[in-house]
Amino acid sequence: MQKNVLVIGASSGIGYDLVVSLLNTGHNVYCGARRLERLTPLKELGAKVFEVDVRNGQTINHIVNEMHDSLGSIDIVYSNAGYPIAGPIEAESIENVHAQFDTNVYGPARIVQAVLPHMRKQGYGRIVFTTSIAARTSTAMNAWYSASKHALNGMVKSLSQEVREFNIEISMVEPGCVQTELPDIQLTDMLSKGTVISDYQQSTTKAHHFLKNAYDNGSNTLSTVKTLIKAGFSSNPKLIYQSTIDAKLMAWGQKIIGEGKLGKLFSFIINKMT
Repeated sequence: MQKNVLVIGASSGIGYDLVVSLLNTGHNVYCGARRLERLTPLKELGAKVFEVDVRNGQTINHIVNEMHDSLGSIDIVYSNAGYPIAGPIEAESIENVHAQFDTNVYGPARIVQAVLPHMRKQGYGRIVFTTSIAARTSTAMNAWYSASKHALNGMVKSLSQEVREFNIEISMVEPGCVQTELPDIQLTDMLSKGTVISDYQQSTTKAHHFLKNAYDNGSNTLSTVKTLIKAGFSSNPKLIYQSTIDAKLMAWGQKIIGEGKLGKLFSFIINKMT
């Protein structure tokens, strides 16, 4: 059955490939991103494209209202926008931390606040959030990104309870290391922050090697796109999905050996990096 689908965060990587998959299966897709020029190929495939910055609620309200006015309903929403910062907690400016949360936490909250009135009125809907395995595990030099994803995880869990009575279903998908343009942003930021305080330079370099190796051996977007589709279209969706092998292993490891021992294992592996 054809669905009306909104994807926020579609200019590259997972979000872009998700839109292509949705269009190829015949759905009506509205998509938004800050870099509007990146959406031109999606427009040529049939998507309705808009410039959307999740830090600006007006841009979110605009695409939501345009979609609802045109199609009459919004069936599925994918909240996919986000980016990572990295480096020692001590070396990061609070202004950058605020910007991280503004995109990764407040951005999804703005999407929720824009779409829920329409979904409550129509009596159904589904919202799927792209989070990260960093929403449940943390490694050195990735504290603030992980903190933002932990915060999003908590918000989504509460949201799922709040909107259940309105027949609105909520899911989140936790990828691990996926080969998109984001790893370069994260790895570059980590190295630059490692020189701010010289005491952290060696440990930052080791963490950088660990993370780069993980990304170099990471997944392409296919498994995460498939999982997002499953979360959006399943008749009985789960609250949480892991979409890559490494994410599944980390979730399993945390459950089996506990968070403290998993953290020690990460520290041991990172310290062995050269």
